[in-house]
Amino acid sequence: MTREAIPLAIIFLLILAATATGVFSRSEGSPIEAVSVRGQPVSVQGGGLYKFNPSYFAREGVIWDTVNLFIALPLFVASSVAAFRNSLRGRLFLGGLLAYFFYVYLSCAMMYAFNDFFLMYVAIFALCIVAFVLNAGKTDVTSLPSHIGARFPGRLFVGYAIVLAGALVVLWVGRVASIMRTGLFPPEYAGLNTLGSQALDLGLVVPLALSTAVLLARKSPWGYYQCSIAMTFGLIMFISIPSWIAVPLIQDGKTNLLEAIPFFALSAVGIALAAVFYLSVKREAVFA
Repeated sequence: MTREAIPLAIIFLLILAATATGVFSRSEGSPIEAVSVRGQPVSVQGGGLYKFNPSYFAREGVIWDTVNLFIALPLFVASSVAAFRNSLRGRLFLGGLLAYFFYVYLSCAMMYAFNDFFLMYVAIFALCIVAFVLNAGKTDVTSLPSHIGARFPGRLFVGYAIVLAGALVVLWVGRVASIMRTGLFPPEYAGLNTLGSQALDLGLVVPLALSTAVLLARKSPWGYYQCSIAMTFGLIMFISIPSWIAVPLIQDGKTNLLEAIPFFALSAVGIALAAVFYLSVKREAVFA
């Protein structure tokens, strides 16, 4: 097994264990009805991997595990195999998936109530950093523009990245401002201590989107590379986010339409653009 394959294999096994447990383990125990330190009523998960998390938040965790187990992990295996066979598409897609897994398991370690998988979450996002660097080192980024089709709609990607960043800023800053004004969390977030997803989106996703837009507008090789990371990362997120909206709508008959509509629209366009990007990448291998 090569030096690059070792962290990828460990990442796969750890994520397989974490997601399979989240999806298939029985969540025994009735919800715990309590009052948060902010004085809000909260329903807390009474059993399973996501015990002691707000029930709404625990349900999101199971949805995330389902998407990762049945979609993200198979794509991770396929892109890893393709990368080892000198596929440029495989190499780029693998980098984006590693960025996605870093985001997911950093979120799990920092946001969910402590559970037996805490050290596993830490190991996954730490190994994703190592694997990402090793993967990037195998790609000749400077020659990447020559492997992108002449009809690549760069301006469309620039515009989408700016709109995505703007939407996240408007929606999440608006939510933060509302909490600061009232001192109360939205009902589905009652019981949490802070807004981890919003922090990661504003601190990681927004800068990634904006820097990608700037570099693509300048036709920098790194713009195309960051675009591959953003599009792959976004592809899985654009599958997960509508699921987080649809499942509560089906089960509870309600959702936050103010956030649901723009996220559904951005997700649909994002999935289409991810397909456009990878269809624009030529089949030649690019390695340092």
